Amino acid sequence: MYQRNGKGSWYVRYFVNGKKVRKSFGNDRSAAIAYIEKTRTILRDGQGIVPTSAKQVVRTSAELASASGEVTLGELADALLKQIVSDPGHYKDQHNPPLRLARIKKEFGLRPAASIRPSEVSDWLKSLDVAKATMNRYRTQFSSIYTYGKERELVTVNPVRDVKSSKVGSGIIRYMDDAEEVRLRKVLQADVDSCQTEGLRKRYQHHLYELDVALKTGMRRGEMYSLLWDQVDFHRKEIVLTQTKNGSARTVHMIDDVIAAMKGLRKIPMVRKSRSSELPNQAPDNAVFALGDNKKWWASATRRARIKNLRWHDLRHTFCSRLAQAGFSIKVIQEAAGHKTIQMAARYMHLDKRTLVDAMKVLNSPR
Repeated sequence: MYQRNGKGSWYVRYFVNGKKVRKSFGNDRSAAIAYIEKTRTILRDGQGIVPTSAKQVVRTSAELASASGEVTLGELADALLKQIVSDPGHYKDQHNPPLRLARIKKEFGLRPAASIRPSEVSDWLKSLDVAKATMNRYRTQFSSIYTYGKERELVTVNPVRDVKSSKVGSGIIRYMDDAEEVRLRKVLQADVDSCQTEGLRKRYQHHLYELDVALKTGMRRGEMYSLLWDQVDFHRKEIVLTQTKNGSARTVHMIDDVIAAMKGLRKIPMVRKSRSSELPNQAPDNAVFALGDNKKWWASATRRARIKNLRWHDLRHTFCSRLAQAGFSIKVIQEAAGHKTIQMAARYMHLDKRTLVDAMKVLNSPR
């Protein structure tokens, strides 16, 4: 919109990625009108970059292309962020990419994208003081900015491609043992039993169902929390995942405990609240888990259950580890968890002590 303030000056005001931008044009009413109309056009068709501050200039894709080498890294990052936020169905993670893009933009945002050298990217990544796996995620996010720019012919280079990824060891697989699960369920059930209001009771019961589904399907967090009721087939006892981490559709088989949890979720439909008029509830009407992020309640529950260093993703490790401990083959684990390669499932086979002991019995002396 454009308005005239009390001093007689004209300005425009709009929101981009949830941030309010206000730019003044003095007494030039025509410039204010032209600016906001140009902004609206780009916001509507996505062909260009809308500034996130009054100091930047609104530019169409054609203008950016003609100004070869002048598009800034910050402008590309803003445009990529807009694409990510506008398409949560494709970009499952709506939390980490904005944080990483903001950090990259803070360091390189004002630089022409074509001027950034691989050595600068490498030095910056090493300066982050984060784990090697996290450093690699920043590298991937940095590279995605240039990939976006090349697809739209805004840049012709990608210096991040020449930066090597850090080598990350496989590490120790963390999984939840039986005693930890007992304590965790005790804490969650106590939350349900202590509720004085029906609404809060439903919310806490929802947490128990979330735990059951995660622990007994092995679904990744993104797969689980983007799940729609259309994908759940109670008759066939299947969940059809059309978008997964490795890009392949797969079917998740529901055991009786999962079916019970799913039916429980249907009886207590929850609705995610809008935080403000600018940040409405983005959960689809037919979302299975409409409450959204589980980070806060999970951290609280594990702390009260005296469980240390257990991430939500470790429930997936627990699912695979328990299959291995029960003596099932690598192929079964691969299919159940939706691993793209059998090498991923093989990480759990060292936990299959029963099969190992049985195999070693052949070495006994004849009696």
